[in-house]
Amino acid sequence: MAVIINIKQGDPPVSAATIQRAKEPTMAARGYPQEMRDDAMFAIMMDPAGAKAQAAIAALQVFNADLAETLALNSFNAQLAAYRTSAARLTRHVLADGRAEIWEDQPTGEFDPETGEPITESIMVSAAIDPLEAMVEQEIRDPETGEVTGTEMIPNPLIEADTAERAAAQAVVDGTPAEVVAYEA
Repeated sequence: MAVIINIKQGDPPVSAATIQRAKEPTMAARGYPQEMRDDAMFAIMMDPAGAKAQAAIAALQVFNADLAETLALNSFNAQLAAYRTSAARLTRHVLADGRAEIWEDQPTGEFDPETGEPITESIMVSAAIDPLEAMVEQEIRDPETGEVTGTEMIPNPLIEADTAERAAAQAVVDGTPAEVVAYEA
């Protein structure tokens, strides 16, 4: 079997319109343009056991198998792209928790004269990020005048959005088929 567009496993997914547009050129490239298919359909209706009808049926079966393979490969690639995006989202820090400084030992380019080992120094590669406040103050406005009449404490909408995004990303990761996860591993 062969795919009807130039994609392979791990590529970015293509749109359904791209696959749809590739159908006719693929059939024409295989020596079976629309006019011949129309003639073959007539032959199938008139004499389904005839050679022309049987050749058309065989060609359509091969094309349908190739189309199914293309769609399955593109579906795999779409799931892989969604998995990668969601997994990346889950690696970001939780806004409600913040994040400590991140330090790395990096080589200085010098070597210990006694051992020959590279000399390293600790470098801060990312500053600490303070957690967001769980509750924020919101103005209360009079619906008729638009005038601020007071304030109220509400759950921080940034934390709520972060929590919802993380839950959605986790659902995608959890729902990703094993073969897609294995491909990424």
